Order: sequence, then C-alpha cells, then structure tokens
Amino acid sequence: MEYGKIVEADIDSVMRMVEAAKERLRRRGVDQWQRGYPCRESIEADVAAGVGMALRDDGGIAAYGAVIFTGEQAYDHIRGGEWLTGGPYAVVHRLCVAEKRLSCGCATEFMRRTEEFVRPRAASIRIDTHPDNIPMQGLIRKAGFVYCGDVTIESRRLAFEKPLGRTER
Repeated sequence: MEYGKIVEADIDSVMRMVEAAKERLRRRGVDQWQRGYPCRESIEADVAAGVGMALRDDGGIAAYGAVIFTGEQAYDHIRGGEWLTGGPYAVVHRLCVAEKRLSCGCATEFMRRTEEFVRPRAASIRIDTHPDNIPMQGLIRKAGFVYCGDVTIESRRLAFEKPLGRTER
C-alpha cells in the first residue's frame, strides 16, 4: 500500500467514498455528515491546500482523510477536559474508507501511516467524531488516541488526541 497526497484526478473516487460513508452513517441513525458536508468543494479545497491524503492499493484509493497542520478553530474551546499536549498538532478530518475495503484494516493502516507522516512535524494528532459514531470511536481508541473532552463542530463531537513523543507545553 502507498500513502500520499491526492490530486485533482482522484476527487471523483474520493467523493464516491464520501457519499457511501454518508449513507452508512444515515443507515445507522448517526447524524454526522448528513447536512451536505463533506461536499465536493471540501475535497477540492483539500487538494488545493495539499492536505488530502490517501492510502492506495492495486484497487485504487482504499482510505482517505485530510491531514491538516494549521489547527482547528473548534479545538480552541474544549469542554469537560483538556488536550494532552500544548505543542503543534495535526488534525485528521473527513476520514473514510472505500466500500469494498471496509473491515480490511485500511482505516487502521491509514492512521498508522498518518502518524508516521505527522511525527516529524507535530507533537500530536487530534481527531473528533460524533458521539453516535461507535465504529469511528473504536478505530480512534484502537489507534491509541485518548478522549480529551468535547468540542462543537456542527454539534457535539468527542475530541481525542494521540501524543507523538514531543510533549511541549
């Protein structure tokens, strides 16, 4: 498997993954990603900013996520806890897996590769998810992230962080 930035030609493939993920969430009764976000413009902006990352195999893009080093404004106001580190961090947003690659470990591998990518550049990785998105919470915890509190992005989100060995405060 290869890990790297997506390009404009990948947008249609990523959008198929996003739309399938939205439908899976809807079928589970999870309100996340049900109001138009993420949309094509989100993925186009990821490409333009150079933050759209993919895990690829012979079948194409297996997993996608935005890996952002410029912070997340919503994370400035964490409730019910605190972040584990105070140094520079990366954020993972819009994580999804291709329908045909579900339950194959692709999301876990995406997070592992993201950690390798981020480690030289930041003290930690932060991520959030909807309180009802149990599969995502399982992935995040399995990857070694710690619940730190709640943030608001559209509505309440559970916020997690994984320190990468550079604990600046």
